[in-house]
Amino acid sequence: MIKMEASYSIIEKIVLKSAEGISHFSISKDDENLLVKLKHGSFPFAISVKIKILSIQRVPDDPIVLKVGVPSFLMEMLKKKIERDGLEVRGNEIHLYTKKISKVFEDLIVSNLVFKDDRIVLHVEEA
Repeated sequence: MIKMEASYSIIEKIVLKSAEGISHFSISKDDENLLVKLKHGSFPFAISVKIKILSIQRVPDDPIVLKVGVPSFLMEMLKKKIERDGLEVRGNEIHLYTKKISKVFEDLIVSNLVFKDDRIVLHVEEA
């Protein structure tokens, strides 16, 4: 098993540099959920959402499913802006297909995903 960690500050910097139109992005932990605050140019207000882990992978083709605490219609509005290869929006859920995101995960699964106070921890192992 490999344990991979990413601090919230690193994730924030990556999102701000790579996501078009986002002027503010911050991450923190709220109980067992991830709290994400963002400001996008297409909205006159900041959005604050809770993200919860619904499922992790059992086989490499399974997605990691995250539930986003916003109405489905709002996710539908954001869908075109956040969807990319390996990331699909379905209602108020985000499905992450790790092996589509990176070939590194082709024969691996994310067996656990943990939100810590200052970072996200992935436990990765062979399928």
